[in-house]
Amino acid sequence: MKIEEFVKRLDEMRIQYPGDAEDVLEAGAQKMTKAIRKASPVGNTKHPHKLRKSWRCKIKGYRAADIHAEIRSTAPHFHLVNRGVQNPKDTHGNPKPEWRSALNRHKGFLQKAVRDNWDGIKKGMADDFYQKVRDHLG
Repeated sequence: MKIEEFVKRLDEMRIQYPGDAEDVLEAGAQKMTKAIRKASPVGNTKHPHKLRKSWRCKIKGYRAADIHAEIRSTAPHFHLVNRGVQNPKDTHGNPKPEWRSALNRHKGFLQKAVRDNWDGIKKGMADDFYQKVRDHLG
């Protein structure tokens, strides 16, 4: 059996057993959330909106065909850290190009974390779902 046939059969099983598919998706989303949390930069100051503690995961959708996981950050400064700063300025509006490297060192950390962990998590989800479906089939 080729891998394409195996994936096609898993998709058919996902439609037949939506509860198991949701359980596996939730576990995989939690693993991805942990991986993103681990890759998040940590600052020195103490405040309630830390990037590392701001990640939330929610399963959305009602049917097996449209169920998906939504992982998001509740930190108000997440987009600034993830995209970096193009033209840094001090409080008086004066350009400070020497700050650029310090402010952009974590640029794209979310994409890097997802890219580094997605293959392993996807394989684990396929294996877990196969185990659950195999238990149903006997």
